[in-house]
Amino acid sequence: MEDSTARRISQLAQHLGDPGGAGALTRALTSAAGGQVQHEIQMLLEHDSHAERQKMKDLMNTDLFTPRWNIPLAEERELALRRLKVLSNSGNFSITDFRSDPLRIFAAHEVAALADVSLATKMTVQYNLFGGTVLKLGTARHHDLLLAGIDTMDHIGCFALTELGFGNNAVEMQTTATFDEARDEWVIHTPGSLAQKYWITNGAVHAHWAVVFAQTISRGQRHGIHGFLVRLRNHETMQPCQGVTIHDMGHKMGCNGVDNGKLWFNNVRVPRSAMLDAFSQVARDGTLTSKIPRARDRFLKVADQLLSGRICIASMMLSGAKMALTIGMRYASTRLAVGPTGKSDTPILEYQLQQRALAPLLASTIALNIGLNYVKERWSAASGFGDRLIPADEAREVITLVCSIKPLCGWNTEETATTCRERCGGQGYLSCNRFGSIIGFAHAGITAEGDNRVLFTKVAKELTASLHVPEVKARLEAGKKPPAVTVASLSDPEALLALFTARDGRRLAALASAMSGLGSSAEVFDVWMRRESDAVQATATAYAEREVLGACVRALRAASPVARPLLVRCVTLYALCRLEADLAWLMTEGMVPLRVGAAVPGAVRGLCAALAPDFGTLVQALGVPEHLIAAPIAGDWARYNETDNRGEVVGEVF
Repeated sequence: MEDSTARRISQLAQHLGDPGGAGALTRALTSAAGGQVQHEIQMLLEHDSHAERQKMKDLMNTDLFTPRWNIPLAEERELALRRLKVLSNSGNFSITDFRSDPLRIFAAHEVAALADVSLATKMTVQYNLFGGTVLKLGTARHHDLLLAGIDTMDHIGCFALTELGFGNNAVEMQTTATFDEARDEWVIHTPGSLAQKYWITNGAVHAHWAVVFAQTISRGQRHGIHGFLVRLRNHETMQPCQGVTIHDMGHKMGCNGVDNGKLWFNNVRVPRSAMLDAFSQVARDGTLTSKIPRARDRFLKVADQLLSGRICIASMMLSGAKMALTIGMRYASTRLAVGPTGKSDTPILEYQLQQRALAPLLASTIALNIGLNYVKERWSAASGFGDRLIPADEAREVITLVCSIKPLCGWNTEETATTCRERCGGQGYLSCNRFGSIIGFAHAGITAEGDNRVLFTKVAKELTASLHVPEVKARLEAGKKPPAVTVASLSDPEALLALFTARDGRRLAALASAMSGLGSSAEVFDVWMRRESDAVQATATAYAEREVLGACVRALRAASPVARPLLVRCVTLYALCRLEADLAWLMTEGMVPLRVGAAVPGAVRGLCAALAPDFGTLVQALGVPEHLIAAPIAGDWARYNETDNRGEVVGEVF
């Protein structure tokens, strides 16, 4: 019997007039990558740690990393843990990389998320939130106790910050750590239901330790929030320690390899040395001294790993989008449907409907990847793990960048996975084709470690506190004198960047004007939270998208003549799609003339079509290895459906 895939390829070849026996589009999407352009773009996107990335990808080319779908919850959790242990013991990354080369940690998150979203989620808590906090806030005694075991997974930890009643307003948490001078101990206590630590990854089953954040009380005085190292379970029996109550949060809409738990502490006693004391110390008599005078600033310092955590989440989100696009594009290139003759001889990727849906997402994922790489570099230079004193304005800018890129990457992944699922029809609804898990993962990322919309609120707040910064002043001036935009500007990334800069400045100026002259804090709250929320979000969006486009334009300037033309098309499509989304405002502001605005949708459609011959190059440049795709519709989906596989891929050939 003629192989079904060969038959489809043959039909496609005839349709495209390719005498070599395989259509160019399909061949590029389903065969091994080649060519300097693909290689250069992949190196640009992967940015750093190339050898470590490849080693991790190769390490996951085993049956252990083959996706499993219809398995019990307990088994799914143990599978995620086993996978994480394999990567943790590979030597490709270490908790100490935060000091020497934090880009390796971020790269590990990107690669891990290609294989298993639960594995990646457990990784980010173990290495960033738990491990990174111990490394940054702890001192030698904490490091000697835990760092080596964090790398080997002999010491598994969790990050107990969020409480049921206090999520984004964690500074008001109710868990207390009261110093008992008589016994030289801290007493960790959960005073009520709203104070229980909530959504604690690794907490339900696997964690031995927790960094518990609590209101610190000594000698009858409150000193703000600090972190305390608390043992949750006996290492041998894995039973909760005395006074610790753990509730399993059970099944979720996604990431079910992650064991999320609820933690209660009933007057749990830990030694004075359990306080992570790099910045604040308590003497034997209960006297607290701190390098950080203000209590709120202490909270910001102890929760500092949330910032790098947002980069970890953005990195994982990016991989989810790459996986969805790889699967969706490959299926669209081999799924034949009705063509000009009425026969099923045309790949659906040739339809404008499909290209208009997928090409902008491909361009956005590439642009956001470049933007994320820039944010990683900026955070690494100001991480706080080195000795360099970070100026306040630089620290604020880095916070603003991080709080911008994480929402953009999360929303992009959700939109990408949802759109790919829809554009793949019923096949996209099967778990084994992976879109469902990516959608669930995206929703976790959208609200984890800072709800995206709340983070955008923080972005706008930081921007209004930066009006004195020269670069911000320049953008405000640009908003007053926007560039002349013509139809020709729509194909020029530099011209589009000038427009985005003016939009950024004008949005910020309008928000600053709305907030000026307000009196009491109650009035400020009322205007900010109840009247100007749309302006707050629009200001953050304009800033974030301008930063991404700026990073892309700088990358274009440095690109080789070989790769630059294709990258220009991708970056331009990203910019035009963002412009199209805000076109009404830009036109009513007089920043985009009517004739130019009317040309934008056609320019977007034209770029989608222009990118089509290079879909294969771009998808391969996303860097997803063949053995990690593991989705039947990305391969020989007809062959996969010849057997009663119950929707599983283990042992199946496709």
